[in-house]
Amino acid sequence: MVALATYGCSASGQTRIPPELPVTTATSTGLPVQIATEPAAPIETPSVTPTETAAPTATAFVPFTVSVWADNVNVRTNPGYLFPAIRLLAKGSNLTILGKAPGGEWLSARMPDGKQGWVFAQLIQSDADLQAVPVIEPKDVQLIKGRVLDSAGTPIQGVGFTVVQGSADHPATNTVLTDASGEFYSFIPPSARGQWTVTYNAIACKSNVWADNSCSTYKNPYRGTVEPQSVSVSLPATDALEFIWK
Repeated sequence: MVALATYGCSASGQTRIPPELPVTTATSTGLPVQIATEPAAPIETPSVTPTETAAPTATAFVPFTVSVWADNVNVRTNPGYLFPAIRLLAKGSNLTILGKAPGGEWLSARMPDGKQGWVFAQLIQSDADLQAVPVIEPKDVQLIKGRVLDSAGTPIQGVGFTVVQGSADHPATNTVLTDASGEFYSFIPPSARGQWTVTYNAIACKSNVWADNSCSTYKNPYRGTVEPQSVSVSLPATDALEFIWK
């Protein structure tokens, strides 16, 4: 409760004057003299410095163990079929997942003996989301990159391409699939040069052009195709290839 001061007489009969007002008194000359009283010092309220809310930190990735579901699974020096195999794994062999290459088709893995390599993601069985692992940029590679969009600019996932050099009986060949961004990444050995051909060849069941992801040719089949069907590119390549789903 706040007490309000009353100007006038106190209970003792003496006049009470608020201290913040000037007091008038008489001198021996009979002339009034005004004496200023010092106002009460204001009460300082301590300032409060606002504290910053700490931004949430990303959870550190923890490598985890998976196994291969097929026999004769190759672990390669880099992502892609154009790189040599360093180990052949039997069905059920364990690997520790360290990351994924751009595009998510190849996983960086460590074998039980500590050696590291790259394995095709579709040969791995795991309850974990393999696409949630962090991206690791491969070293000592060159890249042929492309993208597939429809006429509205929507990325088309699950479009398959072959990347081939030459037309011999067994030409150097890589196969790639577009990811959720509609992009594919074909990793090529750094020594490779010359002309390569990138050709549309398949639609995966996970593609968003399938209405029900069933790959059924009788129920909700996809309609459309990739244009252009084939593109030539010279290594080293610099620009991404552009394809349209029509």
